[in-house]
Amino acid sequence: MKRIFTLSLAIIFVFSSSYLLGQIGGGGPPGSGGPPCWPPPCVPIDGGISILVAIGTFFGGKSFYDFLKNKS
Repeated sequence: MKRIFTLSLAIIFVFSSSYLLGQIGGGGPPGSGGPPCWPPPCVPIDGGISILVAIGTFFGGKSFYDFLKNKS
């Protein structure tokens, strides 16, 4: 029971921290103009990283499930 509580608490902290960090930020004052990043060819990173995170989560969950299955 203690492990489940610790795991769920860790998951809540990870997701809430990413949400709270999204609230911080600033940029400039409204209407400041200019490009949103510098140098101008801004490249988004979210292409394959979200897929890699999903695959890592899947394999981590599977290995944890196998660990619990072999333990009992």
